[in-house]
Amino acid sequence: MTHDPGQVARLLGRLAADRVRALSLVEQGLISAANFLALLALARNFDAHDFGTFSFAWLTLQFVVNLHRSAVVVPFVIHTAEPGALVAEAPAWRRLNLWITALNVAALAGIAAALPLFRAPDWMAAAFLMAAVFVVPAFVYEFKRRWLIQIDRFGTAVWAAATYAGVQAAGIGVALATGSLWAAVAGFTAANGTAALVCALRTPRMAWPEAPPAFVPFLRRLAHFIGWSVMSNLAYNGYGHIPPLILGAMAGPVPVAVFTAVRNFTQPLSTLSTAIDNFDKPRAARALAVDGPAGLRRALAHTTAAMAAFTLPYLALLVAFGSPAVELVYGDRYGDPVHAIWWFAAIHVAVVFVYPVETALFILRRPDLLFRGRLVSAATGIGLCLALVPYWGLSGAMAGITGGIVASGLAAAFLLAREKPWTDVSPPPP
Repeated sequence: MTHDPGQVARLLGRLAADRVRALSLVEQGLISAANFLALLALARNFDAHDFGTFSFAWLTLQFVVNLHRSAVVVPFVIHTAEPGALVAEAPAWRRLNLWITALNVAALAGIAAALPLFRAPDWMAAAFLMAAVFVVPAFVYEFKRRWLIQIDRFGTAVWAAATYAGVQAAGIGVALATGSLWAAVAGFTAANGTAALVCALRTPRMAWPEAPPAFVPFLRRLAHFIGWSVMSNLAYNGYGHIPPLILGAMAGPVPVAVFTAVRNFTQPLSTLSTAIDNFDKPRAARALAVDGPAGLRRALAHTTAAMAAFTLPYLALLVAFGSPAVELVYGDRYGDPVHAIWWFAAIHVAVVFVYPVETALFILRRPDLLFRGRLVSAATGIGLCLALVPYWGLSGAMAGITGGIVASGLAAAFLLAREKPWTDVSPPPP
């Protein structure tokens, strides 16, 4: 099969010419670059044990951030896509975000306090406490930036991301100067907090609805979607975020440090996924509302093309030059990275083709179907980790992540074909 370089260039040009896409990529590029440089600096300047502790906290934050997205962000994006819905329901969405934030802080702080009672190592209790500190500003920033995106204020989101990057750089500078991991925690926390403040100050004032929805009926109306969304995300975490935590629990903080240090080189791909999710999920929801299932299919096909066009060339470079690049940056601190690089490449190839299929189930408001597939996938991912980590270490955890993602995509495709949930979607008015 031959590929026309000119055709690829034209596709990339069309993607870059889209103002919303371009601003979203800039926004996520700023956040990604800040995280990349911060984690790189910490990995270079702290020993593997200390960096592993911080990495465990960081990965725990990613775990709960995904729960926040499933309980608040994804329902918010989809259910306020219709005109007037955001204005009418704004107070209820703010209150939901507040409650989910408080519950996550309480859970992480409770775990940190309870671990010493079970003779868990001190580093793990410290990591959970760090994660609890991260939560409030991280959740507030994520919710407010999504609010801006929902009202098409991408320019303000870019300003907030620039603030995030600047404050975080200052915080990491203090951490390196003092040799304190807690200074690094303060830097990440301040970065999210100031970015959230920028979003809040620059968000246009919205008139209070004449009849704001009562919170309990609001939750009841969304309970089916939010409940299945959270359950499917918990299942996703079984292969998406739990494997490195299993690795840490079974093998200590050093392999987790290696995982984070090498994964840092795939940060641009995480940036791409988040940037595409920023604009393609709302667009897909609107396409379904306007053009029905045909519009959704077109939107998701475009998503797949966009992800492949940006992801696959980077993966080729990573496989070809990633090992010497990692060794140049970290020296021999984390050993030979080649196997981890190959695993991360396999993971991101799978994500390109799995993301649109799973997104279709969300947009069609069938997270219950997504949960069914992800439950099997979680069992696959966790099972592979428990079986292989004692023998393969880091590679065992990576095998769990890869196997879970592939199983989830296959299950979602099977359920879409069998259940045909688009047949329940009312056609758009003539």
